[in-house]
Amino acid sequence: MGSLFRITVIAVTWAIVMTVSEARAVDDSLLTTFLADKHCPECDLSGANLAGANLIGANLSGANLVNTNFARANLWRVTLNGANLTGADFTGANLRDTDLSGANLTQANLTGANLKYSRASNALFRNAHLNRANLLEANLRGADLAQADLSRAYLAGADLQNSNVTGAIFQNTSLNGANLQHLDLTDLDLTSANLRNARLGGAVFCRTKMAWGQEDGDCPD
Repeated sequence: MGSLFRITVIAVTWAIVMTVSEARAVDDSLLTTFLADKHCPECDLSGANLAGANLIGANLSGANLVNTNFARANLWRVTLNGANLTGADFTGANLRDTDLSGANLTQANLTGANLKYSRASNALFRNAHLNRANLLEANLRGADLAQADLSRAYLAGADLQNSNVTGAIFQNTSLNGANLQHLDLTDLDLTSANLRNARLGGAVFCRTKMAWGQEDGDCPD
């Protein structure tokens, strides 16, 4: 009885290993196909290593890219709208003119990434690392940037209207000419941010630290 039980356990374990191996082979095949034709909308490439890859013009719309490594990859004009990029690594990547609208970039690492002219309206950047990222004239309308680190990021001319910046870090951030209309700036520290020519109409100032002092004009009575 004991021997039969051990044989059964070994057989089941081997079946599981073979299933996982086959699944990995399918994933590798999918990755190879994607690298060849750059077309993989709504596919699953989660955890893939695409560091340094040339992905210019690729279509990854709605794809599952959780924890995928895109460090130093060239993603110029890539379509990533609606993609799940939670925890993805874009360190030093080129995302110029990329479509990130509605994408989930929660906890993604975009340190030093080039996001010039990118379209990221209604995207989720909660707890994302955007320090030293270049977001020149990026469209971030309605984006969720809560707790995001934007220290030393370049957002000149960027559109952040109606975005959520609760708890975001703006240390030495360039917001020159940026559209910050209707933002809730409560409890934010903007003392070292460059706000020259920024549009602030309708923004909420409450316990907001500015270079000239604290602004409390919109705090509830």
